[in-house]
Amino acid sequence: MRQFISAMSKRVDRVSRGILIGFFMIAFVTTVYQVFSRFVLQSEFAENTFPMIDFSVFNLTWAEELIRYLFVWIVFLGIGIVYKAKGHAQVEFLHHYLSEKPKKYLNYFVESLNAVLFLFLIFFGGRILQFTKLQISPSMGINMTLIYAAVLVCSFFCLIHCLSNLFNMDQNKAEDDDAMKVEEVQQQQTNIG
Repeated sequence: MRQFISAMSKRVDRVSRGILIGFFMIAFVTTVYQVFSRFVLQSEFAENTFPMIDFSVFNLTWAEELIRYLFVWIVFLGIGIVYKAKGHAQVEFLHHYLSEKPKKYLNYFVESLNAVLFLFLIFFGGRILQFTKLQISPSMGINMTLIYAAVLVCSFFCLIHCLSNLFNMDQNKAEDDDAMKVEEVQQQQTNIG
């Protein structure tokens, strides 16, 4: 079970990173196009140089909405990626002053609390999707469920990472113990030699 969850966590992280990069690229290209169409194609210079061309046709009214929704997904996918890397801000005051055993229990408590939070977000995220299934975005005309689903997907991904962290805590402790034993043996060998 531990290996399955760890493999799933790695796979979810890889997929999240790929989607995030794709969304960033689409948002970047769309933003550059919007700036170009607004400040170059719709400038006085373009209108005077090419009076027979109506450059307002090249203005995409839905582009700003697309960029906004892409950034919503980028933020929520980023939450899962940073959670997997343990890069979120945290209070480490207790970690510095606790011995190993209480520190282990504190880590279990924090990860269990995170799991409860993610389950809460999954449950209520699903309920939010039921309310938004009839809402349509104004410019793009897409169902808002696609946008609000970011909360649900992020919570599910974070729950997978959280379970992987919980399952791997004992594994990491065993690996740390093995590494310490190897260091002790090497230390003893250098003392003998």
